[in-house]
Amino acid sequence: MISRSIACLSLFISLAVIPACTTDEASGADTASAKAASQFTGTASAAKVGEANLAVADEAAASAVASAAARAGAAGAPAVPPQIRGLYLTAYTAGSATRLPELLDLARSTEINTFVIDVKTEEGVHYPSELPLARELRRPGHVPIGNLSELVESLHDAGLYTVARIVVFKDPILVAARPDWSIKRPNGGIWIDREGNRWVSPWDDRVWDYNLALAEEAAKAGFREVQFDYIRFPEAYPSLPAQVHPRTNGDRTDAIVAFLSEARRRLDPLGVVVSADVFGMSMNDAGDVGIGHQWERLSSIIDHILPMAYPSHYTPTHLPNVSRPNRMPYETLTTALGMAVIRNDRLLQAGLPAARIIPWLQAFDAPWVDRNYPYGVEQIRAQIRAVHDVGLEDWIFWDPGVRYERIAGAFAAETLPQARSYERPSSLVGRMDRYEGWGMRNERTRASERFQTRPAAP
Repeated sequence: MISRSIACLSLFISLAVIPACTTDEASGADTASAKAASQFTGTASAAKVGEANLAVADEAAASAVASAAARAGAAGAPAVPPQIRGLYLTAYTAGSATRLPELLDLARSTEINTFVIDVKTEEGVHYPSELPLARELRRPGHVPIGNLSELVESLHDAGLYTVARIVVFKDPILVAARPDWSIKRPNGGIWIDREGNRWVSPWDDRVWDYNLALAEEAAKAGFREVQFDYIRFPEAYPSLPAQVHPRTNGDRTDAIVAFLSEARRRLDPLGVVVSADVFGMSMNDAGDVGIGHQWERLSSIIDHILPMAYPSHYTPTHLPNVSRPNRMPYETLTTALGMAVIRNDRLLQAGLPAARIIPWLQAFDAPWVDRNYPYGVEQIRAQIRAVHDVGLEDWIFWDPGVRYERIAGAFAAETLPQARSYERPSSLVGRMDRYEGWGMRNERTRASERFQTRPAAP
């Protein structure tokens, strides 16, 4: 599972030689003039967003959180917590008769109130799905969760908020069974990434239907939230062949937005929260980071957005005044997340929805970046403090080895409000003002146009 971290890092390194504001010319981003967001044309001299506007933004954000919580508050199951404090669990951990009780004990004694659990990864579907295609693709030894509903019920009985993680487009097993659903090479062969992985095309609605049917099963099993990961295009390196998508209809973000919109259409009636994992750099780039993760257009269509804000995944050129990101977790996160907060402010002030920001935080060592710098209690606390200092309440820690007992001392004993009043720094406001002219305003306009034409949720 550490490959998720390394894969993200590889793109971050490739972006290190490109200004973070660069838009992706290949994405075909709309250059129409802005409408709803025309007020955001100020210069770097604006020290912060006006207090009245921030009050409107805060009220709208609170309303969005309440709306998501109401949809996910089915009888007998914990509603969306006002403060999400979570851990990632593999399916193998969740299905273990020894490891799961240990992690439940950790949650009982700390502020942890949320578990994110793999139900489908690039290794396959990890529970006995009833879907014909999932049964066809089932791999012996890779179904560690014997009964999904019973697992979820036990977690709810422990007072935990449950999130089902579904890996979507990185799916070599599906490619092997349905090669016509895959990303192709120009010569017609199956496209392969630098790690040897095969991907299905984000444009293929047959891929959408399969993953959304699994999401519906997870919702019916009792999960309160469905979280889509690898909901992106693979990185396009110059050393690799071009990616061919037979069903293309727009730019990369159009494909991701279309999938998430269909997810909302199918999952909203089931009362679950819809969320998506995005690259951390999507907070700090006006464009789509080359993979379809354009912040404004994604944040405006889902309930929760989870940027992978791992300090180890930034380089010294990514963020202003952050020279050693992995050794500066507090500074890395306050800078990166501060930009996301300002961007969501501007969505709300333009009359658009903005997703609840729940950053993924780093609970793993990164020896490929910093061989002799382990991440322990001090680094965990620094990240938590950074999240709260930019006015956010929520966080989830990622460790592919699920070794959270070693950092348990970083967690508070109770789940309490911790977010602090956040005065937007003039340096970050100015940076976002520059992003307005580098494509961000146009992308917000595109989000506005889609919001105005989409059907109302049930």
